Amino acid sequence: MKQDKGHDYSEMLIWSAALVTVVRYAAAFVASDATEIGETLSLIITYAMGLSGLGMGVLDVIGGTYLFTGWQKKMPANGQAWSFRFKVLTFFALGLIVNGILILIPFTASRVSGHTMFYILGDGLFLYAWSAVVNIAPYLLVGGVAVGNQIVTVAQSEQPANGSRTVRQENEQETNDARTFASLTPEDKKFIMSHSSKQSAVAFNVSPRAVQKWRVKIDQ
Repeated sequence: MKQDKGHDYSEMLIWSAALVTVVRYAAAFVASDATEIGETLSLIITYAMGLSGLGMGVLDVIGGTYLFTGWQKKMPANGQAWSFRFKVLTFFALGLIVNGILILIPFTASRVSGHTMFYILGDGLFLYAWSAVVNIAPYLLVGGVAVGNQIVTVAQSEQPANGSRTVRQENEQETNDARTFASLTPEDKKFIMSHSSKQSAVAFNVSPRAVQKWRVKIDQ
């Protein structure tokens, strides 16, 4: 997700999540297609899975923090409606946090009690549920980063880059206001001085701020 300041690590996070996940897929397909896994291949897969797990652990914490920070910065102001994209981003951001907690609770219990994960989870529903949340984690991260990046891209396309467009528009508006003021008749000036800034702005198709400046000039 792109931040207001700093670097954009969105693409790096997405590819990192894919990299650590591909090891699991490779191991799963090897197990499904090979009739027998030799000791050497099994050892290679074990080490690769260990590295993959280590990488996903680091990625989950750093990526989750990055995602949640972006979510907090893009939160709509009080009273402003949440867009559909922001609601989806909220689902991924909070989902990643809850998912991480569900992963850590059995592991913490295992370390404290000195038992294996299999002993803690048992050979049933909890084992498969925990396996599911472990494998869902990288997809929550990828989905959240992708949606967050879309929100920032849309927001940036709706706003001027580096303020240059705003300055140009203000200059053009001031030029148009000056031309309009130059064409005012004495009756128009009387109307401006006797009516509110809002009424005069509507009548001459300018901003109330321009009308206030005109009054100063008329008084001079």
